[in-house]
Amino acid sequence: MVHYPSVLAAGVDRCTRAGYAVETATDPGHPAALATPTADAVGLVDEPRSIAVEPLTEGDVGPEAVVPRLAAALAAGQDCLFVTPAPNDSDALARVVASILETPTALAADDPEGRRFYSGPDRVPLSDGSYACVRAPPERLQWREVRVGADRPRLELAAADEVVAVFEHVDALACPDRAAVRHAYARNDDGQFAVTERDEVIDTFGSVAAMRRAGYTPVAMPLVPEHLFPDDSDPTRSWAVASVAEDAVCYGPDGARSWP
Repeated sequence: MVHYPSVLAAGVDRCTRAGYAVETATDPGHPAALATPTADAVGLVDEPRSIAVEPLTEGDVGPEAVVPRLAAALAAGQDCLFVTPAPNDSDALARVVASILETPTALAADDPEGRRFYSGPDRVPLSDGSYACVRAPPERLQWREVRVGADRPRLELAAADEVVAVFEHVDALACPDRAAVRHAYARNDDGQFAVTERDEVIDTFGSVAAMRRAGYTPVAMPLVPEHLFPDDSDPTRSWAVASVAEDAVCYGPDGARSWP
């Protein structure tokens, strides 16, 4: 995983000053550093426990990078300290990350009519082995719940004001039905990416990039908190964000504070 050495060093320094023993790692399947509390440790949020140190770059301060890293830390029984660069000695990037994790944690919105979800890094696989796509730019797409009667809210994917996919509820994403979306794509026997409308092939492309240029956007799986976070975890009180800006504070679930 790419990160700036100076950003990782800033996170390690904070944890060391807060009374943690820190070990760095090179395995991409683990956090860049793991901080273990000593007897004098000051907790990142509440009581001291191990901290996954996650340095970020300017390109991965969005929910598709931040939320899965928090989920991985929680699955390991750890808190998570995100550390961001500081362009122009500003902590603006740290505040962006904190806004993603503040209440409602890891949700774009939590309205009375239903939740709004961020899009994640994974694509939506369909029941026939293809992947969902839509004819709309990615910035116009929004996963949302819609309450209809007393049953569980249904899940919709909207492109601005147009509904382009409908699922019974969020758990239907475990095995999404091909019929739930109009367009899909899959690699054919010739190695091309074939786009289908319902069951008919309507175009082929040499790459996903070419498919995107033609207006077909692969659909990203929504980040649904109950699908990501362990049942016994508390994602609302397991994180903090700091930048490498001079005299930067930590942003956490209780707002900005000095740590350590």
